[in-house]
Amino acid sequence: MDFVINLLTGVELLWLWISLSTEPVIGVAHEPMFDSQIANVTVKEMTTAVLPCSVKYLGKCQVIWTDKFSTVLTFEDRRVTDDNRISVERPFIKDWNLHIRNVRYKDSGMYNCQINTNPVKMKVVYLTVKVPAKILNSSSPDTIRVTEGKTVKLQCNVSGIPTPTVTWHRISQDEKGETKKSEFCTSTNKIGMSGEVLVIHNISRHCGDVYECSASNGVPPAVSRFITVNVHFPPEVTLPNSRMGQILGKETILECQVTANPQGGAVWRKNGMEMKNLSGKFRIEMYREDSISVSISLRISFLEQSDYGVYTCEAYNQLGRDAGTMVLYEYKIPEVWTTTTTTTRKPAMTLPVIPPYKTRIIHPPPRQTSIHHKQQHRHQHHKTLSKNGQQYHRESNSVVVKDGRDKMSNYGPTDERLQSGYKEGKTGESLTGGNTGEASTRTSATTNFILALVTLLFTQL
Repeated sequence: MDFVINLLTGVELLWLWISLSTEPVIGVAHEPMFDSQIANVTVKEMTTAVLPCSVKYLGKCQVIWTDKFSTVLTFEDRRVTDDNRISVERPFIKDWNLHIRNVRYKDSGMYNCQINTNPVKMKVVYLTVKVPAKILNSSSPDTIRVTEGKTVKLQCNVSGIPTPTVTWHRISQDEKGETKKSEFCTSTNKIGMSGEVLVIHNISRHCGDVYECSASNGVPPAVSRFITVNVHFPPEVTLPNSRMGQILGKETILECQVTANPQGGAVWRKNGMEMKNLSGKFRIEMYREDSISVSISLRISFLEQSDYGVYTCEAYNQLGRDAGTMVLYEYKIPEVWTTTTTTTRKPAMTLPVIPPYKTRIIHPPPRQTSIHHKQQHRHQHHKTLSKNGQQYHRESNSVVVKDGRDKMSNYGPTDERLQSGYKEGKTGESLTGGNTGEASTRTSATTNFILALVTLLFTQL
C-alpha cells in the first residue's frame, strides 16, 4: 500500500512539474481558455457519446457541464445529476470530457462546458444521435389471404433517424430452388419500389408469393420483414391429351393437372361413375407439382374391352369446380405387308465347250492330161497290189479297204467324194498323210473359238 501511495505521489509530482514548467513567467497572469469554442459529435444510438472539453490555465477555477435545459450535470469531476449514465473522464489533467453511455435519441442536443470565470466562459458541444431503421409491430400481418381479382394492401411501418427508405421486393424460387428477388408482380404490374404501403390492384394467382419489406437509413444494420400473400382461386383442370389409344390387354395411365388454391377434392369418372382404387385393376395417384398445382393419374393395369370410353377428371374447392374429359379408345396394330426382293446375280463368264469338228481335207485338183493319159490312168487305177490284207493304189497311194463281201471301196483321187474336196475322219488326220490337214484343222479351231467367244459376249449383254 505504501508503495502505491508513493507511486501516486510521484506521478502527481511529475504532473505538477510539467504544469509548472508550462506556466508563464512569474508575474504574468493568464486566464483559463478552451482548446476550441464549438464541437459536433454524432453517434449511433445505444453507444457511448464522448463530449470533449479541454481547458488551459485553469488555475483555481472550476469546470461544470450543463445540458440544453441548463441543468447542471457535473461539478468538477463529480456527477450532480441522478442519471448514472453520465460521468466526467480525464485522460489528461487539462481534459474534462463528458461521457454519456447507452445514449438515446432524446439525449440529442446542445451541451455546455463552462468555467466559472467572470464573465463565465463556455464551450458548446452539439450531440447528434442517429437511430437505425426499425419496423414497427403495428404493420401488416405476416400472411395475407385474398381472393383473385381483389385489391391487396401491404403495409410496413418503420422508424429511424434519419427517416428510413422502404423498398419492396418479391421473393420467389427458380427451378433450381434458389431464391431470387424481383421488382415485378407480373410483366405488366410493377410493384412499388419505395414507400411504407404497397398496393396491388386486381391481383392474380401469379402474384401470390412472399414479399420483402426492407428499411434502411444509412445506419447499420438494415432491417427486413417478410409478408406472404396467398391468392385463392377456383380450380382449373388441364388434360395433356383429349384422346388416347391403347392396345387391348396393356397397362395405361390417364393423367390430368389441377391448379387451385386452396386445393380441394379431385376424382376420375367414367361415364359419370366415380373411379375408385381397386386392388389389381385401378389405382389413383397424386403428385404435387408446385404450391398450387397437382397431377392426378388413373392407372389401369389390364385393359379390357369394357374399359374403353369417356373419362372425366373433376376438381373442386370452396370457390368453384372444373372438369376435363378425354376418350380412351382401342388401338390396333396395323398389318404390315412385306415385299421380298430377290437379287439376281450375273453368272461368271465361262468358256464354251467346243464340240468335235469335222475335218475338211482338200486335195489338189487332178492334172489336166490328154485323153490317152486319162484312159491309161483309169486302167492303172483298177490294178492293185495286195499286201498284208490291204490294197494300195499303184499311183495314188490311196488306201482301199475291202469289205466283207469282197467289194472294193475305192477312195482314190478319182472318187466323186474326193473330187468334192470333203471327207469325214479323225481330227487332224489326212488320208494322204500330208501336213495340209493339220494346218487347216488349227485354223478352223481358232476361228470357231473366236466365233463362240463373240457369241457369248453378246449373250451376256
